[in-house]
Amino acid sequence: MATVTAEVEIGAQPIVVWDLYFDPDRWIDWVDQFASVVESDGYPEVGGTLRWRSGRAGRGEVTEKVVEHQPRSRHRIEFSDPESEGELLTTFEPTTDGTRCKMEFTYELRDAGLFARAADVFFVRSQMRASLTRSLVGLQVELEG
Repeated sequence: MATVTAEVEIGAQPIVVWDLYFDPDRWIDWVDQFASVVESDGYPEVGGTLRWRSGRAGRGEVTEKVVEHQPRSRHRIEFSDPESEGELLTTFEPTTDGTRCKMEFTYELRDAGLFARAADVFFVRSQMRASLTRSLVGLQVELEG
């Protein structure tokens, strides 16, 4: 399994960041390659599920299941998409000037062949990290204007 992380400090209180993070009507404004919700059942509470589609350059259809949900603090999901599966942990930490939001994306590629492993090391990880960063910067821009 591989892990990539990204974080940003946002000039808004944790409750404001948290509320925008879980507003599905606004995901298209800041989630990298988000296109639409397919189905949501009990999301974002523990045990809740979400299926969503990405844009053409994204991950395809993604299925998520919430495994941890601590309001204004932590949210962890298990995910699967056509190419990978794993977990995403998002944390929200109060700071003097707002909120530090961090994403930790742990994944395993479905294709475990030699070429896939090499592509992961030299290409996929950097793309995953860049996608997390684009999402967090998008969240920051939405909240800070």
